Amino acid sequence: CKRHSKHEALKDFFLSTGRLQDAGFLLLKESRELERNPMASKGSPLHGPQVRLVEQAHRLFAETKEHLFESKSAEEHAKLLRVQHQLEVSTKQAIFVGSSVSDTIKTCIVMGNERAAVKVKSEFKVPDKRWYWLKSCALATVGNWDALETFSREKRPPGGYKPFVEACIDAGQKTEALKYIPKLTDPGERSEAYARLNMTEEAKKAASEANNGDELFGRLKSTLAQNTLIDTLRDRLSFQGTY
Repeated sequence: CKRHSKHEALKDFFLSTGRLQDAGFLLLKESRELERNPMASKGSPLHGPQVRLVEQAHRLFAETKEHLFESKSAEEHAKLLRVQHQLEVSTKQAIFVGSSVSDTIKTCIVMGNERAAVKVKSEFKVPDKRWYWLKSCALATVGNWDALETFSREKRPPGGYKPFVEACIDAGQKTEALKYIPKLTDPGERSEAYARLNMTEEAKKAASEANNGDELFGRLKSTLAQNTLIDTLRDRLSFQGTY
């Protein structure tokens, strides 16, 4: 209570002396403190004050020409908090508030709620290229390889097939990755993808098609050597019963 009174007094001082931006930053600080409150989840009434604090900060920043960026950021943050609050209420899962737009989208997809993910994408104007990375990553996280393949066939990905390749390789799914690597139009990207899978001959062949073949070969040696070292270490640990 004393802390709240101190904040109020400081905010009043900033406002009375025309230091609107300082009052705005103070409001954002109060909002973050509410966000860290363990009770601020699953439709907690604390979300209302939290959003209002951010909206007040937005209005204060908007009154100063020097803080248009902060004003826009606060406005977007308040909107995101409202969306995340609604998601926590509807899913009864306190896992959204405090995360980024990207993580909010991925969490929705992981939970099987693509409709909500698409809505967040639309509301926050997430570019299609970014959407492909996020959705590929989310589907790979839950191992939904059929859905990932279906997604890859909906239309030609705006940024190519690299998101699919990376998602599969990061998940340790060589067979799945090999569905998409041949679709990479950049031979350098194909070469590096094959190298990450320890497919030496395929990596070399793709590298030979690249304009910067010599430079690429140098990077390949490093990647392949690292993979060999990891495999050797894994074999030793497996032999010792660690795996």
